[in-house]
Amino acid sequence: MAFWGDYHTHTVYSHGKGCIEENVLRAAKIGLKEIAVADHGFNHMFFNVRRSELPDMRRQIADLRVKYPQVSVYLSVESNVLDKRGHIDIKDKDRQYLDMAVCGFHKLVFAPLSAVSFFLANHFGSQSQKTVARNTDAYVNAIIKNDIDILSHPGNYCKCDIREVARACKAYGTYFELNGKRIHLTDKELEIAAGEGVEFVCDSDAHAPKRVGDFSVAIAAIERVGIPYERIANYDRLPAFRSRAKK
Repeated sequence: MAFWGDYHTHTVYSHGKGCIEENVLRAAKIGLKEIAVADHGFNHMFFNVRRSELPDMRRQIADLRVKYPQVSVYLSVESNVLDKRGHIDIKDKDRQYLDMAVCGFHKLVFAPLSAVSFFLANHFGSQSQKTVARNTDAYVNAIIKNDIDILSHPGNYCKCDIREVARACKAYGTYFELNGKRIHLTDKELEIAAGEGVEFVCDSDAHAPKRVGDFSVAIAAIERVGIPYERIANYDRLPAFRSRAKK
């Protein structure tokens, strides 16, 4: 019994410390069957991957698939939720380069002027009912309007109604991430998500090659909350990502 894939890893193209090949080499060494590079989305102010770099990343991944045939390598991006209407910073023209998409809320992101209240409230830690309702709309609308394969670190600086977000993930085939760096939800919130029938994916969120495949934080949460491993889509099986179904 083992984890088969890690779909949220970073490289020097954004905020990581290693190159794509180093992440793939680590994945091969520890026996993963799949790995995705998901560098920070285009609208991040400081740690963004650039659209102009996507063709080169695509070429590297094509070469690495030949060099390491035992590991399926995918190009993704950790995109940003931009407003309560569910806009994200992946454009249609980006999809030709991407195999899949991870998405979550991050601070320090360029967003529409209409989203000022959305970002200010979350930057300053507001947990008012109005903020929670707006954040819930942002997550749910993003899931509905975009082919998001994995919702990254739900609740990270973005307090929301986890039940409603989990229902959207379940309805549209988006996996609910258990993040390997930190989980921003309480055990009770994880129980609520699990109770809605959502499927989870454990990711390392590795910012250095040595952390690829490190799911210890996620495993601790699974054991603590009592989430059945049958509900972990990358445990002893491979996830069926919604964006791949359309290719």
